Amino acid sequence: MGVLVLALVFCIVFLTWCWRPRSRSPPKYPGALPVIGHVPKILKNLNDLWTYFRKICDYMVEHDGLISLQVGPHSIYVVSDPDDASVIANTCLEKSYHYKFSNNFVKNGLVTSDSATWKVHRKILNPAFSPLVLNTYVDEMNVQAQHLVSKLTLYAEKGPIDVKGFITEFVLRLICRTSLGLKPEDQEMIDTDYAKAIDEISRVYNERGFNVWLYPSFMYDLSALKRKEQELITRIENIINPVIQKRRSDLKGKYITNDDASTDSVKGKFKPLLDLLLHLADEEQIFSDTEIREHLDTFVLAANDTTSAVLRNTLLMLGTYPDVQERLYKEVKEVFHNEDLGKHDLTKLVYSEAVIKEVLRLHPPVPFVARDLQSDVVLPKYTLRAGNTCALSLYDLNRHSSWGPDAKEFNPDRWLNPDTLPQNPYAFAGFSIGKRNCIGKKYAMMTLKTSLAHIVRKFHISGDITDLKWKIEVVLKPITPALVTLTLRS
Repeated sequence: MGVLVLALVFCIVFLTWCWRPRSRSPPKYPGALPVIGHVPKILKNLNDLWTYFRKICDYMVEHDGLISLQVGPHSIYVVSDPDDASVIANTCLEKSYHYKFSNNFVKNGLVTSDSATWKVHRKILNPAFSPLVLNTYVDEMNVQAQHLVSKLTLYAEKGPIDVKGFITEFVLRLICRTSLGLKPEDQEMIDTDYAKAIDEISRVYNERGFNVWLYPSFMYDLSALKRKEQELITRIENIINPVIQKRRSDLKGKYITNDDASTDSVKGKFKPLLDLLLHLADEEQIFSDTEIREHLDTFVLAANDTTSAVLRNTLLMLGTYPDVQERLYKEVKEVFHNEDLGKHDLTKLVYSEAVIKEVLRLHPPVPFVARDLQSDVVLPKYTLRAGNTCALSLYDLNRHSSWGPDAKEFNPDRWLNPDTLPQNPYAFAGFSIGKRNCIGKKYAMMTLKTSLAHIVRKFHISGDITDLKWKIEVVLKPITPALVTLTLRS
């Protein structure tokens, strides 16, 4: 009897899906089988999903930048047209099902929260990423950049090295210092236990994403992976919760306000993100301690992999294009007169910023983002049906034909002349797009400009980004080591 009921339910769902209006539906990617659609193809290509995704996107270019994949009765729309992407990014604010994999860890963080929570929390957190606050971080950015250079100096003149570990440590130290306010002597705990746990829990969510049988919660809850996730969450909470309590005690009622953010510019002094969160929790009863931890963990988790990837790719790109490197070095020499860069110096690194943006354009750390469609989305040529998923291909937006005939070529000069840039700003998605874009994009740019200036001032870089092969995890990562050769400048 039970089998008959299940068969009847399946038939109803299938027939309902088949009889839905197909007018204005985007073209379907070839290879779909009846009922199950592209599922076999996706499973077959899980070990090289990036190559399969590139084939899909190449086909999409020939079909108005919008096609659909069929996964059972569900459609996944893939979009790379800037006009269509801008509509979706600003009207469809619910993240797709896969983002909920990390709900046990960072449920109310800005990346994974539902749209209602995100709207409230984003507005509250915006002041923490204002120029007044970010400028107080510049001294710490210099300190950590110098620490990175001192470590790299030990390996200069010794042939190719994989810079991934050095860069990851630098970014994580900086993020934790500016978000948690830890003293240097307390940093060891972060460099070891916390860093390892954050890396491992990221791998857990990535592994679940590549094992479709673990998508249903009841299957995942029975798995060893779920037990590992819970162990890591407990470990992270045992590290971060005492930090929160200690900081609350140290502040003794002295919290950050928007008015005093600009006054704390003495060298080594800044207002960490945790201070603002504690103020909102204790004085205005906005955040719980759990939500504070979720926002801190989200910031570290999101900023670490992405910023590290951009800095690594920028060094490789400079090694690939020595003429660009020398031009950037000349700019750094003109601006960099003391041991440290000041907040006003950063604004003068115009070409450096152009280089970073061009690296972000060609190699965005997050190649696509996905949204759930809560209602039908009517576009000029197609209608995207509610109840399905839309994947915005940031990688292909950045290489859209509106960038010109050299869209796939590395050319930082394009950023120096606004007249040569696409009219639609959504053709650049280096920090995602739309209302749910990256809140930390200014922080990331300041970090990248500061660290790049210190590195290029000290070393000549050799490398070749074209040697890398890529894979999709949470971010786009190289399969092969990111090797560069560092030579000390005289």
